[in-house]
Amino acid sequence: MSRPTIVLITGVPGSGKSTLGRQMAIRLRLPFIARDDVRGGLLFTAGAWSDRLERIPPGDEAVEAFLGAVERLLASGVSCIVEYVIRHHRPGDFDRITALGDCVVIVTSCNDPMERVRERNLSDRLVSNPPVLEAAGFSSIEQHTEALVARMRSVAGDMRVRFPVPVLTVDTDDGYRPSLDDVTAFVTASRQ
Repeated sequence: MSRPTIVLITGVPGSGKSTLGRQMAIRLRLPFIARDDVRGGLLFTAGAWSDRLERIPPGDEAVEAFLGAVERLLASGVSCIVEYVIRHHRPGDFDRITALGDCVVIVTSCNDPMERVRERNLSDRLVSNPPVLEAAGFSSIEQHTEALVARMRSVAGDMRVRFPVPVLTVDTDDGYRPSLDDVTAFVTASRQ
């Protein structure tokens, strides 16, 4: 039986990983799973859309749930696209992802990712929900956004950029360079 393929989309926060991942998932008809979406699911379960949020799930809890979901897909023979920033302080995460499948990596890049982070967060209805802000210890979405940008800068500094598998870098400043057709060809070539 063939091993499933993992298309790992990584890059600096705000560089377009999720947008590219969703587009590639539609093109290739593969499931797409992002760590941030898993964390959103944990927040939903904890009551983020209600009047009272029980707790904000810690980041490590979201990572474990995300990696567990990816492992279950792969163990079932399901190829998938995953969006995740592999960090130096968690060296085993890449090994967990690749233990059950063959991996290719797409690294997204752009000129001003932190401005994208800022804009996205300021318009995020979940994060600006008063119970979420209160549980996170912030009085405004602007205050939360500035703290988030600072945290994302540190994530960018801790991000792993070298991988022992095929890697393609995609510039997301104005569309995609290389094109989506070329990115698709890169991914499907790994199956030949």
